[in-house]
This record gives sequence, C-alpha cells and structure tokens, in this order.
Amino acid sequence: MKRKAWQIAVLTLLIGVLLLLSACGKPKGEEQFSSSSTETGAEEVPAAAEIPLAGEYMIDITNLGMGLQFYLRIDEDNTFVLSPSREFMSDRGSGKIGELEGTYVMIYSDSTPENPKTATFEREGHNLVFRSTLPYGSANIMYELQDEENPEVVHRLMALKLIYEEYWGPFLASVEVDGVQYDYELNLAAGARYSFHSYLDGVEVYHETGTFRADGALLVCISDDGEETAGSVNQDGEWLLEFRPAAGKERIATTFKHATSADQAGKWYGQTAGGELAVLELDAFGDYVYAAGEYSEEGTFSARSSLIRLWPVLGEYREYSKTPYTLEAVFGSDEVLLYSEQIIGSFAGATMASEAYTAQLEITVSGEFTLLIVDEENGVELLNEAGSFQVVAGPMNYQLALEAEGAVRVVDIWPTGLVTTINIDSTDYRFLLTKN
Repeated sequence: MKRKAWQIAVLTLLIGVLLLLSACGKPKGEEQFSSSSTETGAEEVPAAAEIPLAGEYMIDITNLGMGLQFYLRIDEDNTFVLSPSREFMSDRGSGKIGELEGTYVMIYSDSTPENPKTATFEREGHNLVFRSTLPYGSANIMYELQDEENPEVVHRLMALKLIYEEYWGPFLASVEVDGVQYDYELNLAAGARYSFHSYLDGVEVYHETGTFRADGALLVCISDDGEETAGSVNQDGEWLLEFRPAAGKERIATTFKHATSADQAGKWYGQTAGGELAVLELDAFGDYVYAAGEYSEEGTFSARSSLIRLWPVLGEYREYSKTPYTLEAVFGSDEVLLYSEQIIGSFAGATMASEAYTAQLEITVSGEFTLLIVDEENGVELLNEAGSFQVVAGPMNYQLALEAEGAVRVVDIWPTGLVTTINIDSTDYRFLLTKN
C-alpha cells in the first residue's frame, strides 16, 4: 500500500511539474552554453526520439565552480541513479524520469508532494542539458554560470553520454604546410563530441569543435559550423582525416596516431635520499625516461590512477601503486617518492571575493611548502608559514594537507588549480591559486 501511495504521489507531482514547465516555456534557443568539456553550437544530430535515453552519462561541474565529476545511469524503465563512480555502488540520488513535449523531469525517490525533489532537463543529440538545479547527495548543483572572462558564454550543467568509448582518446599528428610545421591534437570524448587543436611552435593557431559518429573503420566529424569530414582507420589504428592547419587554410588529409597514454603523460618530480633531483617523464605513446644524478633509465609503461607498470629496456618488469598525484617507485638503488608536476611549483592567486588579499604557495619536491598571504591594499603580511605536506584522498577530490607547527590546512586539488579556505580575523576567505 505504501508503495502504491508513493507512486500515486509521484504521478501527481510529475503532472504538476510538467504542466508548470509547459506554461513557462523553454529557454531561448540562441543562448550559448557549454559544459567543462564541450562548447555547443549549431549542429545536426538525429532527433531525440531516434537516440535511446537509457545509458550512462558523465557530469563534470568544473566550469560551474567545483572540481567534481560524477555519473548518471538511466535504465530502460526510465529509472535513474547518480553516483561518484561508474560502478554505481554509492547512491547519491535515484528515482524515476517522466517526459512531456521534450522536457524531462527526474523525480527522486525521497520526493514528496509537500517537499518535491526534482531536476529537469532537455535532450540535445546524445546529451542532456539541465534546466534546473540537480540534487546530488546533500548538494544542489547549479545549472548555469556566466563565464567571468567571457560574459557572452554561459556554462551549462550537462550530462555527456558515454558512447563510442572504444574510439575515445587523443590523437596526435604533425603536418608541414608551405614550409611551416603544425602540430595537431584531436580529442574524441564523451557525448560524441570532438575538439581539434592546431599548434605552431607550441601556440594554438586554430581550434575546432563538433560532434562525431563512428561505425567500425569509419569516423565522421561534423563541426559546429556544419562542415563534415570523414575518414578511415588503418591496420595500425591510425586515422586519416582532413583538418585545417590554420584559419583560412584548406583542409589537408593527415594521419593521426592514437596517443594511448596521453591521460598519464607528463613529468613527475622527486628527491633521492642523497638530495638529487629525480625526474620521471611519461610520454603520450607509452614510453618513459627517468633521470637522477648519474643514474638514468628508459623503457615503456602502462598506467591507470592506482597502478603503473614499467618495462625498462635494461632490467626486469616491475609495478608500483600510485595516486593521480603521487608515485613511489624504485629506480636503481633509490626508493623515490615522486609528485605530479600539477602540484609541484609556485602557485599564486587572490580571494574569490572583493578583498585585496593575495596568496603565494610554494610546493617543493622535498615534501615541504611555504605559504604567504598579504593584504595588498594596506601592504600588511597576514600569514607567513612553512612546513611539510602530504597528498590525501578527500571526500570529493584529492587534497594537500599542509602541516605547520601542529596546525593542518586543507587545499583542494582542482583541474584549474588549488583551492583553500583561510581564516583571517575570524573570517573565512576562499583562495583560488594557479600555477605561475
């Protein structure tokens, strides 16, 4: 009886919410929107009715002010569940989905007519664009945020469908045009979205985004401007596709190689027991080079967030545990703790409010830090401390735990930088620090 009564209540609530949405109308179609991984524009996609709603989606809210990524699963019976991982072992919100004239309503299982808990979205191709806040655990995720640097762009909360996953990844290429060498990067990603970048001497000179579809050995990219390029893959997994090296140039057929280790590529820094700088460099194609003092080593690797495997050219295979920001491994006779380049170096920034407080944070390969906060307006030093740090797993992302004189400060590691809250004169100030 209780279940039946709940279903009747849900149906009543759904009808009421949908009628309200229908009366209010839909957002203006000409408004720009983007998620942290896409910027959508005009595109030709199949009608929503031709694309199944059921499936798994990724939601990234970095551009909405939080360095957080989580997942949504919609089943064939239109039930849904939100979770921090694709295993969906932790329920951060679940319920049923209803639809009226292209507007969808997520009604949570703990929603009641007296205290409704819902979220609304519309479909664009394979993806979902939210038109209301999204309850997630105890939080309500905002559904839009105006870009501070470019006010004409409004970042929207989107769920990108995890489709064509076997085609995902960055693909790299280079091409010479009129004696000039251009470096290409093509990214095929969630939501059947792609982005293409052309670089000249490390500086981006052309950028293109759009959607893609794939079938076997065929790949079609449709730009947001409606241009279409089709290509095929060879037996080595390389794609032959046409892109412009720069604005105004003709599209040129170019061979792209899959950068299978691009998500792990980068430099790691540490210090040996003898005080020598240790550097481990992982490239986008699975090769590595290590150097510390007179010792050096090279080989191939494979890695994921929790494990790295090394196959040195000279020596035996070995594997080590890792986090996204730390790696403890043995090279030669040294056991070295290495830190990702993302968290090593000098970071600076100001309060995320109007006060003229600035902060400088130095993170070193020896596991130490210095933190300086200054009131720029009055030329007063508010905080100056030094100590050691550790990388720890936080409730939503990894964090730096800064310890000095018995006090521990917590710094969140975001894709865009480091975020921390400092108490000054009994007031909490939030700082966003980016790498210098």
